[in-house]
Amino acid sequence: MSFLSFEFVAVFTAFLCVYWLPFKSSALRNALLIAASYALIALFHLQFALLLLGYSLFIYVLAQHADRWLHAKQIYLLLATGIISLFVLFKYYAFFQESIQAAFAAAGLQVELPVLSLLLPVGLSYYSFHSVSYVVSVQRKELAKASFSELMLYLSFFPSIIAGPINRASHFMPQIQDPQRILLEPKRALFLITLAMLKLFLFSAWLAENWVDPVFSDPSGHSAGQNLLAVYGYAWTIYFNFSGYTDLVTGIALFLGFRLPVNFNAPYLAADLKEFWARWHISLSTFIRDYIYIPFGGGRKGWARMQLNVLLAMVISGLWHGAAVTFVIWGALHGLGVVVLNVWQRIVPDSQQHTPQFAWLYRQIMRLLCFNFVCLAWVFFRSDSLAHALLMLQQIGSLELATVLAQHVYELLALALLYLSYPWLVQLTARLYRYSEQARWWYYPIVLALVLSVAFSLSPPGMPNFIYASF
Repeated sequence: MSFLSFEFVAVFTAFLCVYWLPFKSSALRNALLIAASYALIALFHLQFALLLLGYSLFIYVLAQHADRWLHAKQIYLLLATGIISLFVLFKYYAFFQESIQAAFAAAGLQVELPVLSLLLPVGLSYYSFHSVSYVVSVQRKELAKASFSELMLYLSFFPSIIAGPINRASHFMPQIQDPQRILLEPKRALFLITLAMLKLFLFSAWLAENWVDPVFSDPSGHSAGQNLLAVYGYAWTIYFNFSGYTDLVTGIALFLGFRLPVNFNAPYLAADLKEFWARWHISLSTFIRDYIYIPFGGGRKGWARMQLNVLLAMVISGLWHGAAVTFVIWGALHGLGVVVLNVWQRIVPDSQQHTPQFAWLYRQIMRLLCFNFVCLAWVFFRSDSLAHALLMLQQIGSLELATVLAQHVYELLALALLYLSYPWLVQLTARLYRYSEQARWWYYPIVLALVLSVAFSLSPPGMPNFIYASF
């Protein structure tokens, strides 16, 4: 059941009526949330719900009792073994199977590994991340051990299990255990849901339907200009899609009395890659920093080792998105970009880069360079294969400026306008939010109806998909 469907709206409204009955404690509300979360997962496949239940039991035993017999490092090793086993089995087996067989074939050996046709369980990546946060927090004494029902809810919370954001245990578990749960900021929740409708149905769906999907599926069948438009179009498609999804589930969670972490902060305002990752998918980038980069050594073992740690962390981030060479290249490009940036900042200190006279101009140039680098990396992220990605880059490399301007001048002007107006749009969104907080309640149905009418009438037919649900 899609969060965007009328069926979900009807079921969720009825659920809220029961959920906010005057119960004496939050325990019954937690039980209702667990039931709703497992029901949603079971709608995809019953085995997905059973797998999550078994994994929750494994994490509970590991965090609750394993410290009686094992040291923290041994517990972390068991946790890593469990997660890697699940990822290899459900997410990476086909990739490794092909790679291993190709390696044997190159050595003149014919080895046939068994073929496994297993569906990727819904939410596997996200409840794995949550389990890491919980086990580590408990071992570090940052968080008290939770009951099994509380852990079940933390790992299965339905607004964020499909595509995030990642909820840190230290932030989310106290909300589960709070006996005084209340409805949070209903006006903000409605504003975020309305904004999500615009992003998902109008901008993301329209760009994907008209500019992005046809070209990425057949780069050679489209002109160089169309390939270029598809790349820039995808940069905005994934931004509107993922930030729209985050807005949507943040609003849903507020109606349930929970706050989710901020996951986006105007990422295309970033002037370099480090700033970009401080603004894009913030819950993932901070998770990679705290649970991969820093355990690798971070910057504690010298400047050169720090660059290697950055590169490894970004490659792992790419591999997390999918078992494909394209995702590894995407992560490696970002890692190498950050390394090059660190080298540049080491050679040319910040004080020499910026002067009062040229500070604004310098930032705009750096922002443009950063945006185009991110778009280049998106080619590999979005492409179905390495061959398609290289073909698309080859097509773009052959373009002639005069021809592109003659054929796609209006599309290019629209993209330029979107890029240039983006800072203003960010400010406008913040201003509209402040106005919405002061507005009377009877305005909301009118505004919501108008926004939905515009979004539905101009968007392509069908239900927009959540891009990050596949990761």
